[in-house]
Parts: sequence; C-alpha cells; structure tokens
Amino acid sequence: MDPVRSMLFTPGNRLDMLGKAVHSGTDAVIVDLEDSVSVDNKPEARANLARLPDSPVAYYVRTNAVETGLMWDDVVAAGRSPAVGVIIPKAEDPNVVSQVDGALTVLELTSAKTAGSITIIPLIESAIGVRLTYEMALASDRVECVMFGGGEQGDLVADLGVEWTPEGTGLMQARSQVLLSSRAAGVPYPMEAVFMDFRNPDGLRVECELARTLGYVGKVAIHPAQIEVINDVFTPAPDVVEYQRKVLAAFEEAEAEGMASIAVDGKMVDYAVARVARAVIARAEAASRAGKEG
Repeated sequence: MDPVRSMLFTPGNRLDMLGKAVHSGTDAVIVDLEDSVSVDNKPEARANLARLPDSPVAYYVRTNAVETGLMWDDVVAAGRSPAVGVIIPKAEDPNVVSQVDGALTVLELTSAKTAGSITIIPLIESAIGVRLTYEMALASDRVECVMFGGGEQGDLVADLGVEWTPEGTGLMQARSQVLLSSRAAGVPYPMEAVFMDFRNPDGLRVECELARTLGYVGKVAIHPAQIEVINDVFTPAPDVVEYQRKVLAAFEEAEAEGMASIAVDGKMVDYAVARVARAVIARAEAASRAGKEG
C-alpha cells in the first residue's frame, strides 16, 4: 500500500461521481458499496467495479458488512477490479480478515495480479472491534492500514454511549487504543475515518490535528470540500521537513564516524530521533508524489 493522507468516499453506483472524485485532489478514492448505496442499487454498484474510470490515484472498495450476506460477492468483484484494497466495515472478527485474505489470494492467483498485492483495511466501528484491533491486524499480512471509525452519531459512538465532540474527549480512549494496537501489530498506516459535517472545515481541522497528534497518518473524506484541509494537516510543514533533514544528515555523518548520539541546535539526537526524522521525511515525500499524481 502506498502511503496516503486522504481517501474520498464515493457511491459505487455513481460512475459520474467516481470520474470527478479521481481528480478532486484526494490521494485515493474509496468506491463505496455500503452505506452510501441503497439496497436496490447495490448490484449496480458492485457491477461498476468492472468498469471504473481511469484514475491517476488508487481505488479501494468498501464492501458491505459480513453479517449482511453481501460481503463475499463484494470481495470477489473487488478482487477482479482495478482496486488495490478492500475495506471491511464493522470489522470485529480476526477470522473474517483471514478468510478475506484467502479469498483474495485465490482471485490473485487466477488473474494477472501479484499474490498478496491487494490490501485489507479493517474499519473499526464497535467496542469489540476496538478490543480486537490488534488481533485483526495480525490476522493477515495484507493489513497495512486500520481505520478508526469515530464519526458523529456513528456506530462506535452509539456502541460506547459517549458524547461526540470535534475535540474527541469522549472517544479519546478508543481512538488511542486503535492507534496503539495498530502500531503494536506493525501497521504502517493507521487512518481516521470520516468527519460527518462537511460544511464545518474548522471542526474538521480540529479532529485532523488531534488524529495527527496521536499518530494517525491520514483521514477519510465524505465530500471533496474536505480534502484540502485533510491534506494540509497531514502534510509535514516545509520548515519541519527542512529541520528533520538537517537532523538526519548530521546524525548520519556522526554515525559514519562511530558516534550514535550528538547534539543538533542544543537538542540530543540518537537513533530514536533519527527514526522520527526519517518518518517525517518519508511522509513529506509521499505527499509530494501524491500531489503530482492527483
């Protein structure tokens, strides 16, 4: 999976909207087969996966939840499509993640796709999902991203009985737990799901900044108007990147001379600090590439 700052949900039954979404500035497009598509239109949305518009950015597919009985047909259609990833909503069961892995392997082996190339993304939207994030992340090597679904009036808010605010106080423990579990399992790209009020860019920025502070690397949008804020918050500032390059260059020079701890601008720099510097630089370079592709 390539690192992304933003992903835009788009109804799978609207090819016209998908055509616009890929040029919206988002780093990736999520073709939604679930909540944004009515029951009557779900077959059309699934069939559209075979005729997705050409895109400069990657496609991902959000399937229907396993309990609906629709998910497996969605997974098959997604595995045969140009999509590079499958998002499992209301993810709660490591066994389901493992089974999706197996299904995707069969689809890859019977097509021209490279084995293991399709990413699985569990979307955490319940208390048990929060509790089992670590186990789900370890259930498949395909899990390179986990999404925290803490949207206003969403399933997780209802499940926990918390009061939702942009500041995130009520969801702080769950948001932190999903991040910790993802990182502990080695997931490189933990992301936040949606901010529902697309007419409130200030509230969106508050939630994005909270997510970034906790360690999330990006956020999902439900409207193109949200993408600019999301990309801005999750792109390291130029002065920050410049400083981290300075830190890393000084450390690597010192390391070549046999030293593993030096001072840069009065601050101690060691292997851990260098690791942070590399991560910031990598995010900035990924953002630059995404901007050119979009």
